[in-house]
Amino acid sequence: MDETERIEALLAEALAAFDEGGDESLQRFVAAHAADRTRLLRGIERCREMGLLGQSAAAREFPEQLGEFRLLRRLGGGGMGVVYEAEQISLSRRVALKVVRPELLFFEGARERFRREIEAVARLSHPAVVPVLASGEQDGVPYYVMELLTGRTLSEVAAAFAGRDPAELHGSELRAHLGGGEAEATDPFAGPWWTACVRAIHAIALGVRHAHLRGIVHRDIKPSNVMLTTHGQAVLLDFGIASVQGGREFTRSGQTPGSPAFMSPEQLRGAAVDERTDVYSLAATLWQVLALQAPFRGVEDLQRIRDGEIPSLRARNRAVPPELEIVVQKAMDRDRERRYPDMDAFAADLQAVLQRRPIAARRLGLGLRLLRWSQRHRAASTAMVAVLVATAGLPLVLAWRTRAANVQLEAARTVAEENLDQTLQVLASVLLRLGHERLRGIPAAEQMAIDSLEDTVRHYRSLLQRLPDHVRLRKDAARGISSLAGAYARTGRDEDAIARYREALALLSDDATDPELVDGRAHVEMNFGSILRATSAPGADAMLEAAERDFRAVLDLPQQRPTALRGLCVIATLRANGWLPSRRDDIQRERRNAVQFAREHVALEPKDAQAKGVLVQRLDDLATFLVRNGAREEGHRLLEEALGIAGSLRAEPELWPTGDMLVADVLQTQGIAFTDAKDKRAVEALTECLRLREQLVAKYPADVEVRTAHAGSLSNLARLDYFLARDEDAIQGFRRAADLLQTVLAESPRQRTAREFLAATLNQLGQCHVQQKDVDALLRTTDELARVGTTGPLRTAARQKLRAIELLAATNPQPADFAERRAAIARAALDLLLEAEQKGWGTGNRLDEPIYAPLAEFPEFEGLRGRVRARAAGG
Repeated sequence: MDETERIEALLAEALAAFDEGGDESLQRFVAAHAADRTRLLRGIERCREMGLLGQSAAAREFPEQLGEFRLLRRLGGGGMGVVYEAEQISLSRRVALKVVRPELLFFEGARERFRREIEAVARLSHPAVVPVLASGEQDGVPYYVMELLTGRTLSEVAAAFAGRDPAELHGSELRAHLGGGEAEATDPFAGPWWTACVRAIHAIALGVRHAHLRGIVHRDIKPSNVMLTTHGQAVLLDFGIASVQGGREFTRSGQTPGSPAFMSPEQLRGAAVDERTDVYSLAATLWQVLALQAPFRGVEDLQRIRDGEIPSLRARNRAVPPELEIVVQKAMDRDRERRYPDMDAFAADLQAVLQRRPIAARRLGLGLRLLRWSQRHRAASTAMVAVLVATAGLPLVLAWRTRAANVQLEAARTVAEENLDQTLQVLASVLLRLGHERLRGIPAAEQMAIDSLEDTVRHYRSLLQRLPDHVRLRKDAARGISSLAGAYARTGRDEDAIARYREALALLSDDATDPELVDGRAHVEMNFGSILRATSAPGADAMLEAAERDFRAVLDLPQQRPTALRGLCVIATLRANGWLPSRRDDIQRERRNAVQFAREHVALEPKDAQAKGVLVQRLDDLATFLVRNGAREEGHRLLEEALGIAGSLRAEPELWPTGDMLVADVLQTQGIAFTDAKDKRAVEALTECLRLREQLVAKYPADVEVRTAHAGSLSNLARLDYFLARDEDAIQGFRRAADLLQTVLAESPRQRTAREFLAATLNQLGQCHVQQKDVDALLRTTDELARVGTTGPLRTAARQKLRAIELLAATNPQPADFAERRAAIARAALDLLLEAEQKGWGTGNRLDEPIYAPLAEFPEFEGLRGRVRARAAGG
């Protein structure tokens, strides 16, 4: 293809983009081809001058008949051609007829390129490729005729199910959407959503492989070019920009047209394309239909595509098997040398996933993933380099074990001890610190942090097999395993976390008297007790009591006293957060104990910024309790003290949370206290808190905890607006906070704090809609609240739906469809309550209030209410 043909091919794609999305889509296409911008704009302007762009182009008159085919209606347009529904007169059958785009008839060379497309498609004979039935030319206009299919493209499917949770969809819903009949013996829609999607893409992969073997690279595989028929047949459409070469040599250079969101990195670079290019685009297409959203946003994400930053598929669809995510990631690797070598290999692994057989693909090694991550996240590159060096050098460090197998020589034992110290130092100071501190809170590195910790734990286990009685090794290994447990807990893997805490505790036996082991055991017991309490599992209090005993056992030892004070402070805090609300004296005592332990720690180590940060947090906790329970004067005094200490920590570079984070936290507490007291100083405190957190988001844009706190600030200001009767401002604030939290959860769906904040924010947003009597907005918010998915939000969403019925009933005049809407809303509310029961009802709410009256007409409600009462009566 010479330069003129290349530009005209690009222009064809630009016109197709205009057909799909108007001027906005056209401008995005031009922006994606910046190197050819001038010539593209010149060609587009020429089309405008000729009246070929806009409605006149789409509706341009065309011969009523071509050969024996009468054109009936325009179905759509692609890069080179326009497709019409036509009738073949001699056989009285409906067909699809494709002609060269009328806009391109005025450009030299367009007819010849369209003829090449006809030749390319006619050369193919595969169930996944629409067969060519006939071809011809009339009045210099070439055309070809294909079978007319009935179905939906994958882009239409994704749009139809947008907003649904793909993990909860079933293939039968896809059949129903396509208008298919009853399931057949070999039903392509059988099973969960992901299996139906993989079957479709597997079929396309085989069809594309058929094309590759005939020297054709499609170059524009995307969801809108893959159709599913009503019978479940998957078919690839539009070979209009295919690269066609003779024989097997079809790699070529030059900027290629295509759809940016599904283009491979080499296409964006203007590099050569080959069949691995289609592998990438087909995998990206599979990503979209599995997740019901595109992996990238087209032009906006071009750099992410070039960087190979593939979003987590399982974060969007938890039903996707881990093996399938590995297959998709391999197929979408930015380095085509690491992709599947051909479409056949990709199809084989897709089939293996469906059949639950081992796949050939393997996850990228930790070293390469760290290197790529560091290239995308320069701020953490220093830590990444350290890990790569440590990872590369670790086998050499561990090689002492081979030499130490023969321990007859004292010199060898000495070398072994020295190398063991070096190994433990590497594990503790580099790999462990990286996974436990550096990468936590960064969505892109969340799994990498866990991988780093898992690698560290594997090294510890290997060493322990040979040196099971080494005191320092046992303590360090327990710390590493405990850190891995903490990472699992942060990401919602509670069962894995509990198992790892048990493993760590087993390394530090009950009869151990060594102060280091006792200190290490106390920390594991403390963390273990924390997750047991968070998951309502038995044994939490006993574990915290054991931790307190161990910390007190080493409290008077100078070397262990600082960590013991820190541990006792944490235990007091956990206990304060665990008592029932009615035991206020116990809560206050534990919060005061926590403050006292923190003060003693600071007095012992006055230059320890971390100790001061802990003191700020404990002062904040105690002040919050005192203000809420009437001791406002002391509470505000403690908050002022906390602000002063936090302000002094702003210059501490290694502190986390940073000084500004601590200041923002205390300001938030002040602002909430002022809001509850209707004190005007609330505006100043909450506004300053928001300003600081916006700066922190700009500084740490990937940290989910920082972004969650930012959303919390927006929600707090919105709450103040609500109290001040500024309903519109409150709604906007709650809406923005909810959107930010949903973004965080889309990246890190197991973040508990973000999920809790989202539930509270949507609850408050619903109250605003109740205040404004906006039923439709209230119902939309209840649907969002229900998608949080836990018991409390489900129950709250059900109650708010019933509040919507009250609002409808109070409307004057009532809507004509009131009875119908009332029944539908009540049914939806009952379904949410039943779902909440399945997930664990919790305590309270016996369903006796008048608001639940609309549910009395459903027999299931009486059963539910009876079970709730029985559960309450049974304790």
